[in-house]
Amino acid sequence: MKEMQFSAVMMMTLMALALLTLLPAKVREDRVANRSRWLMTGGLLLIAVQFLIQYISGMRSSDLQHALTVNLVFFIPSAALMSLNILNLERLGRVRRIEWTIGIVTWLVSLALVACKALVAASVVYGMMQVYYSWLHLREVPRLELALADYYDTDDDGLLWWIKITIVILALITMMVPLIIFSEGWLMACFALFIFVGIFYMWFCFVRYVITGAANHVREAEQSIEQDEHASTVTDEALQKVEKAVKQWTAAGGHLHSGTTKPMAAQAMQLPQYLLSAWIKNQGYSSYSKWITTLRVEEAKRTLHAHPEWSNEAVADHCGISRSHFQRVFAEITGVTPMQYQKG
Repeated sequence: MKEMQFSAVMMMTLMALALLTLLPAKVREDRVANRSRWLMTGGLLLIAVQFLIQYISGMRSSDLQHALTVNLVFFIPSAALMSLNILNLERLGRVRRIEWTIGIVTWLVSLALVACKALVAASVVYGMMQVYYSWLHLREVPRLELALADYYDTDDDGLLWWIKITIVILALITMMVPLIIFSEGWLMACFALFIFVGIFYMWFCFVRYVITGAANHVREAEQSIEQDEHASTVTDEALQKVEKAVKQWTAAGGHLHSGTTKPMAAQAMQLPQYLLSAWIKNQGYSSYSKWITTLRVEEAKRTLHAHPEWSNEAVADHCGISRSHFQRVFAEITGVTPMQYQKG
């Protein structure tokens, strides 16, 4: 047990120090990413302090009730900071005052319950806080997925998978925090290992998200959809103009260039982006990526007939579809695989 507590202290401290000292300047200069960096650092240090207190005092072996008290006192604000870190990224820094207040109030109420030795009630309050934050996350993720789909020409919601998994991890840790105190032997070791691995996963994915440019990709998509929402009403005459521009662009094969975002397509057509967005919606497509993928699959169907000797990889490259997604995307739209389509 002592070794596990010491390992936790070292692990959380080193991850916090890495966030403070090793991230590139572009992350520290980014207001949103920098705030999230500090929120995660605070959460990690609180967990480190919690384990350090238990390591020095040895209270687990002498007083389980005090150990659970220390656990709740530090894990509640840590979980709030971790959740706010994700929410800050999802909202581009627009975290509302009520969402900060919920974490503070939960912590104060839990402290009062702990002082009254109502540890079960304090655990319930902690759980309610995490349910609230999880609910907020589950509302934000679909919005981000839609923004990505309406900006990029491929399915980029993989950028958000770590956020989805983090929501689950935080919820599970909330349930396991009381259990890790009362459990013994291998069961307690399994709980502790899950918490360590889960927190490391959150930390690793956050670091990768902010330094690889994934955060900027999501931000560009969000800002793009906000511009479309503030656009003026589109007339039938304007839609007809877009129709003509789209036909000219597709006739020239503009839609077959992989990596073409919606702003790039609109610029190539010499159209305002909001007009192209309105036209796509008017055609019955839920997003830009759905529309351009459908066009590419239509080209793939023609290519499969015209060049039966071509491999799927060659067809995918010609049509601007990712090789790894070609069969899946083709089957989703046509209902059959490329091979079945050729045979049929």
